[in-house]
Amino acid sequence: MKVVLINPPSPPEFRVSRGLMGGFGMAVNPGLLYPPIELAHVASVLEEDGCEVVILDADARDLDAAGALEELVASGADFFCLDSSSTSLDRDLALARELRTTTGRPIAILGSQVTYTPGEIFSKDSVDCVVRGEPEYTVRDLVRRAKDSETFASQRFAGVEGVTYARADGEIVHEPEREKISDLDALPIPARHLLDNHAYRFPGIEGPITTVKSSRGCPLNCSFCGYTLAQGLRFRFRSPESVLKELEDLYFVHGLRHVVFRDPIFTTRKDRIHAICDGIIARGMQIEWQCETAVKVLDPELLAKMAAAGCRHISLGVESGNAEMQKKHCGNKLKDLEGAEEVFRAARRVGIETRAFCMIGFPEETPAMVEETIQLVNRLDPDQVQFCAVTAYPGTPLYEMLRGERDFDYATMTGFQALEGNEHMTKEEIEAKIREAYRRFYLRPRRFVREIKSPARLAGKVARYFTLFRRRA
Repeated sequence: MKVVLINPPSPPEFRVSRGLMGGFGMAVNPGLLYPPIELAHVASVLEEDGCEVVILDADARDLDAAGALEELVASGADFFCLDSSSTSLDRDLALARELRTTTGRPIAILGSQVTYTPGEIFSKDSVDCVVRGEPEYTVRDLVRRAKDSETFASQRFAGVEGVTYARADGEIVHEPEREKISDLDALPIPARHLLDNHAYRFPGIEGPITTVKSSRGCPLNCSFCGYTLAQGLRFRFRSPESVLKELEDLYFVHGLRHVVFRDPIFTTRKDRIHAICDGIIARGMQIEWQCETAVKVLDPELLAKMAAAGCRHISLGVESGNAEMQKKHCGNKLKDLEGAEEVFRAARRVGIETRAFCMIGFPEETPAMVEETIQLVNRLDPDQVQFCAVTAYPGTPLYEMLRGERDFDYATMTGFQALEGNEHMTKEEIEAKIREAYRRFYLRPRRFVREIKSPARLAGKVARYFTLFRRRA
């Protein structure tokens, strides 16, 4: 059976990276293009099950919706499954609808947005079913069902855990949840041979990049974060041996030298990271890599080991400089501000660049609280900073908190546009605060002198600043 997994084209106004924010996706720098690693994980499970699999990554191929549709129809696939994001959902569903009408083949859709709003997806008969939660085994079971033409004709998707579908009479059926995958080592490594690995890039990095998911889950449960929805609160990790096996494949087989670890909190288990770093060094893999983590699970010794193993950049969730916002919305990541300063200094000493992730626009946040965040980031002085508008993605604690008070337009969930104002700031004032925060960080005299030493990189940051709030047509 032939299966095509689809990463649909981004809207023309901006690039969408569907794997970010726990699968809700967000608008990103046009110079950033991550591989659809979630689809590569699904593909490897399907191949192991005997399927012929193709991954169509429209952005990597520079295809618009019409071009993607033409290739998909010509593929002659028996089953299609496409990824989705909040801000591109209407376009993703439009492509699915055209494909379904043209081919008559079963079409599934996955992603965090559709997982938490599954009943809304069937209003225009765009897809046959929604894959909720972790997709690997659910998509495999859907394809197995579709292979059995007699059972499929009579039962469709009935009894397949983790799916939602519409009956012929219009009734929406939610099958039971599928348990999270407990043994991540049992999954085959992603099917990178189905990707054009040299098409993927990251601003400021020379040469192609790839991504690795070495763990899933995050115990911090920030109110705005989609990772815990997609992956759960329990930290599930792959063994160092499993991670190193994937690194060997991408390094020795595919010739890749730049890796972005896409774990929510990469250094949750320090002993595991020490073992992974030791393995990279012992195998002589000259990779440069980066990760995301939290200040409170780093220390100078671990940073030194990570640097020796090729770590060149760490993104750290700072989120807010206000203690109340930290406790209520941010997992209390920064209880010790002096300790946080030391982590940033220690990273700089061993040659690791840092980026601080910050959020502006929490429901109770005042302009004075935003000022605390701006002052904290300037005090920490990371190499880069990212200020995002607080976004209430469906299913998050923040969404439940605000539900019933506001109507949300999914197309505006870019990560940088404020969806609404709060009781202290209007939507426009929140976006103005984000612009102000960027200016005050990068235009400090000593900082600006540092920036102009890398003119190409500075030009990229300026371009990014002016495209942050570009809106969908």
